[in-house]
Parts: sequence; structure tokens; C-alpha cells
Amino acid sequence: MGWSFRRRIKIAPGIRINLSKSGISTSIGGRGFTYNTRGRITTSIPGTGIRYTHNLNARRTARPMGAAVSAAGRIDSASTERLSKREQATRDFVRQIQDRTATALQQYFNSHGVYVHTEDLADAVTLEDHQEFLGSLSKEFEATTKAVRLAVDIGSISLAEKEKAMLALYEMERKCAEHQGDRGELREAASTLSNWVLAWPNPPSLVAPFLLGLLACFLLFIKNFPFGLVLLAVALVYGSYALVSFGKKKVLLTAEISDAAARFDSLLTAELSPRPAVPDESGNVRLRAMTFVALTAVVAIAAIVYRPRDIQQAVANQSENVNQAENVALPAAPASSSQMRLPQGDFGWLVGKYPSDVVKNRRFRAAFNHVSRNEWKKITDRLAVTDAAGIQLRDGYYFGAGCKAHLCGSDIAAFAINEATGKGDVIYKDTVDNASGDAMANGFAWSDMPIGSTPLADWAKSNNMTTEASPTSALEPTTDTTLQTSFDCSKARSDSEKLICHDPELAADDVELSAILARAKAAVADQTALRERTRREWNFREQNCHDRDCLVRWYADQKTALTQIAQTGDVAAN
Repeated sequence: MGWSFRRRIKIAPGIRINLSKSGISTSIGGRGFTYNTRGRITTSIPGTGIRYTHNLNARRTARPMGAAVSAAGRIDSASTERLSKREQATRDFVRQIQDRTATALQQYFNSHGVYVHTEDLADAVTLEDHQEFLGSLSKEFEATTKAVRLAVDIGSISLAEKEKAMLALYEMERKCAEHQGDRGELREAASTLSNWVLAWPNPPSLVAPFLLGLLACFLLFIKNFPFGLVLLAVALVYGSYALVSFGKKKVLLTAEISDAAARFDSLLTAELSPRPAVPDESGNVRLRAMTFVALTAVVAIAAIVYRPRDIQQAVANQSENVNQAENVALPAAPASSSQMRLPQGDFGWLVGKYPSDVVKNRRFRAAFNHVSRNEWKKITDRLAVTDAAGIQLRDGYYFGAGCKAHLCGSDIAAFAINEATGKGDVIYKDTVDNASGDAMANGFAWSDMPIGSTPLADWAKSNNMTTEASPTSALEPTTDTTLQTSFDCSKARSDSEKLICHDPELAADDVELSAILARAKAAVADQTALRERTRREWNFREQNCHDRDCLVRWYADQKTALTQIAQTGDVAAN
């Protein structure tokens, strides 16, 4: 047990010196009223034993509350699975004491216009205006603090201590409820303000419209101006809509938040905890929007202006050819930009293979680029059945032959591929002349590799076949002097130009299209638009048409479109 002593020395009427373990003090006064230099005032009724003591220096009462909070906080919630049922019950009891005490004090302070959160109650209990009331709760704080300390130190609380703590808690809640002020609506006003702040819209990131803008710039770079400009407009509209929607929501919520803040301020006397507030990110949104717009504009301008040297050279050559004589229908392709696609010469892998196994191979098909798709289908059908030797190398040519299933007596075909150049000629039986008993051969040959120079000539003789020109191609190409075209066939480089130079029907279509183009030039006021259209269609032909069927369709479409332009003078509509 602790020791103590107390002694009073009277030095004058009404003046005494007090000696004790805690120090020396002086008491002034007589019966019924005494003042101690330590700040304690005692009033009493002589002869009754009734007295009241008040300590003037008792400014802070946060220690009992702080003790209760810190004691409860020393319970390790992360290790609750290792606690016994009794220890868990003790922990729950301590938390109940802490939560209900904090709630009662928070409601009390809010009712007096003090906005405080639970974690800031230690600052609230130091307010001078509430020291008298908080002093009246000292016994209750002492009882609850004692129970919390016992729980922390020994891990359990007796039933009697729990009962004392709960009675003290009930008394504390009763006193807080009885002494509530007239500003109880502060809690509701704070909740309303918090709800409006939580409804504040998130600022738009603008990443999606920025990515759309970059995609539009890429389309502009590859000269796809219609889709690029449309996508650029969509990105601009999308970003503008996001910004406008964000601004409208801000204006609406700003008015509501201002009203809620005004009501909150009218009930407030002290603000110990920060009130709900909206984030200030409007400047960041505007800066981000301007940055994205500037970057997109710079990239778009660069994509439109920048042109590689080879593209500029090709465009210059095309423009020069378009502006030549009126009898030129379409410009000839420069040798550097549209070379004829020739197959590679290494076809040694064909030896020993069956023709039916290689007819769908891209490298094999490239040797016969001058054969249309329809004719190639007939040839592949006649290579379905072959002999056991397969494809063989004969006199510098890879030679193969076959026939159509169940029709080997009538439907046969053979091919020969030059070992050095990789070019291939092919013939197949088309009809049988009943009068002479001979079969007619339809063949396809390169201009520099006639049928007679290949093993196909001997194969045709052995099968009693004579060769003649097919409807779509000729075994021996017609000389350039016999066909008239809108361009110089001696300078032909691409597949389409060579096919036109060797086909009378395509050559006639080319001359006719040249005349229609001349009439269109005379009827159109916007020559630049007509030039751009001519260049665009020519590029399509050079890049996509590698057989006769494609060229026939292309000439038919262009003659129809240019005829309408010559009649109306409107390039944009066609």
C-alpha cells in the first residue's frame, strides 16, 4: 500500500499552511468557504457535513477519455483467432465501451454546434465552454477507464467490474442526452453536405477521344482522308461532350453544395474536424484537354504534310502523265513503283510431286499470273489425275501433265515452268474436231517463252492436238504494232499493262476509255478533282488487277462513271 501524510499549520486567523506528500499549499478562508492556492475552492454548510469542492485548475479532462481509447486500442484485433472465448468476450466488451462513449460525446458536441469526428474527440474535450459538464463525468470516466485497463493488463474483467463499467456508461449516456444543446440539426446538415460532395462527378480522363484522334491521324497519314477526317470529328465531338457534361454537373452540384454549406455554417460554433469538401481538379481537366487537343493537331498536320520521297516521286510522275495528251486514258506506272510480279526461279521442290498437290500453292500459281481465275479452275480440274512419276525436269523445264477424273480420254492438261526464269506456260484440251479427229488446245504463254520452245509442243503432238489462241489469251502474243492503246506498250511494266497490250479486246476498251476521259475533261470545271480521281482509280487497277477478268470489270465501271461525268460535269457524284 502507498504511504501518505498531511499536516496543517495555522499561522494567522483564516490562513493555514498545508503539508502533504504532493507538496505545500496555503488555505485562506473560514468556516463555510475556503480557497486553496492550488486552485481548489470549497464551500460548505457548517454543522451539516455538506460541502462542494471545485478545482479551478481542472482545464483538461481528456485524460480519462484518452485512457479508455488507448487501452482499447492495445487489443490486437489481428490476432483474435488466437484468443480464447473469454478473451474475445473481454475484447468485445472493451470495444463496446469505447464506441458507445465516443458516440455519446460526439452527439453531445454536435448538439452544441461543435463539428468533430470520433478520432478528434481528444481535442474537443479541451474546449473551455464544456469543462463544467465534462468535469461532472469524471466518475464515469474513472469507472470505464478502470475496466479497460483491467482488460488490457490481465485479459479479463470480473462480472462486478463489468457491471460498474456499464452502469457508468449508462449514466454518461444519460447525462450527455440531458445536456444536449439546441443545434442538434448540425449532424443532419453535415450528412447532407457529405452526400452532395460524394455526388460530385469524376473529371473526364479524355483518353478515349485522344486515342481516337491518334487513330484518325494514322488514317490521314496513309492518305485515307475521308475516314480520317470523320474519325477526327468524332473524337472532337466526343471530347467536347464529356467536357460539357462535366461542366453542367459541376454547376448544378455547386449550387446544392453552397446551400448545404450555408445551412451547415449557420449551425456551427466550432469546427475541429475538416468538413466534406469537393476536390479542386477543374484546372487539371482544362490543362489535360488543351494538351490533348494540341498534340492531336500537331500529329494531324504532320500526317497530312509529310510524304516520303518515293511517294512524292510517284505522285509527280502520275501527275505528269495525267496532264499529257487527251488521248491518254490513264498514266503509265513508273518502273520503280509498279514492277511486274515475277515468280522466283527456284522450283526444284516440284520434282517428284503430283500436280494435284501443288496447284493451290502460291509459288506455283505465281508462275502462271497471266492465266485468269476461270481458266485456272479448268486447268486444275484437268490435273487431278497424274502418272506415278509426277513432275519431272526436262530440258530445263519442270514438266507435268494430268487429266480430269473419269475423263482422261478427253479432258487433259500439261504445263512447263522454265527452270531459270520461273515463268510457266500451260495448255489443255478444249474441244474435239469430229471432222478431222484432232483435239483443239487452249494455251497460255509468256511473250518471251512461246509454246514451241517448251516440252508442251511434243506433248500436244503426242496427244493429236493442234494449238490455237484461247478466248482470253494467246499462246503466241500479238506484236505491239498490231494493237493500239492509250500508252506506249514498249514501256509497259505492270501485269495489267502487259495484259492490255496483248489482248485486242482490252486494248479496244483502253482506247475507248481514253476518248471518254477526253470528253470528261472538256466538261469538268474542277480539273484538280478529275486528276485526283483518275490517279486513285489507276492506283487501284495497278495494285489489284492481275488477270483479264478484273480488267474487264474495271474498264466497264470506269466507262460508265466517266460517261456520267462527261454528261453532268460533276466529279464528286461519281
